[in-house]
Amino acid sequence: MSSVHRIRRRLGVGLLPWGVAEARMIDKLLNPQPGERVLEVGASSGYRIERYMDTGTELFGVDSDALAVEEGKRSGSGTNLTLGDACELPYKDRFFDKVLSVHLLEHLPDPVRAVEEMARVLKPKGQAVIVVPCERIRGDTAFAGWLRFRNLHLHRFKPPQITSLLSSHFTIQEALMHTLIPGRFSRLPLYKTPLLYYFSLAMLFKLKKL
Repeated sequence: MSSVHRIRRRLGVGLLPWGVAEARMIDKLLNPQPGERVLEVGASSGYRIERYMDTGTELFGVDSDALAVEEGKRSGSGTNLTLGDACELPYKDRFFDKVLSVHLLEHLPDPVRAVEEMARVLKPKGQAVIVVPCERIRGDTAFAGWLRFRNLHLHRFKPPQITSLLSSHFTIQEALMHTLIPGRFSRLPLYKTPLLYYFSLAMLFKLKKL
């Protein structure tokens, strides 16, 4: 199956006002610094993390889609791209300063294991930014799902569920909801599901390794 990230990219999802606003907020939360090692899990061809090439960081990306990884390498990506499984990351313990994962966990058979792996490869007190969709009343919101007339999401996280998952390995420093108004972010209550959740696009978390 084609990478979900590649499908979204072909459709221009990241160029819509919501995609642009979300990318800017991710930049703010991740805040890569010179000399840091930054890993994106579910990097596809590296197109997302490449935006940090001028920050002086050492960039890494891993994805299970061989075609996407090869595409990135052919295009001369400045990211160290590797073919690999999010649930068995091909990196040693405590190697990265920061980890990024955007709209990935909902597609994985074992998101618990993936979060555990992200924590494993982070240095002590390392930071992560993880983004998952708000699953609204009508269900799966993936553009690829609409086109293929099937649900590409294996999991549907509400705030208490994703909070419980992330809190096993991280302290939640910031939690936001991206509302239907592009660029309008609201604080996310961690242990209840507010009405606004059903009218928001995504949940964004800034985390610190326990």
